Amino acid sequence: MLEESSSNPYPETGSPSARDLGRAIRQLRWERDLTIEALAFASEIHPTYLSGIERTGRNPSWGRLCAIADALGLPIVEVVRHAESAERGAQGRREGAGAGAGPL
Repeated sequence: MLEESSSNPYPETGSPSARDLGRAIRQLRWERDLTIEALAFASEIHPTYLSGIERTGRNPSWGRLCAIADALGLPIVEVVRHAESAERGAQGRREGAGAGAGPL
């Protein structure tokens, strides 16, 4: 029987998780000086739903993700690239957490 992972259903591929996607969307929103309300309005989704995507990694549908990317003025591939960068950064932080105090 296969075990389910709540954060990433395909951990062996190195794909970004829904939480990484949420972090990327938040970062892209901040870079554009947009509030949650402004991005939600432009994406035609509820601000609470967008907040859930950003904070908890709520998994948006493909259509909603496309709407968010459009509202950010980016192709969806760029949003995914940012999420992949977030995933690599989080992975590096996890790997380095037990390595001691860092470089001397």
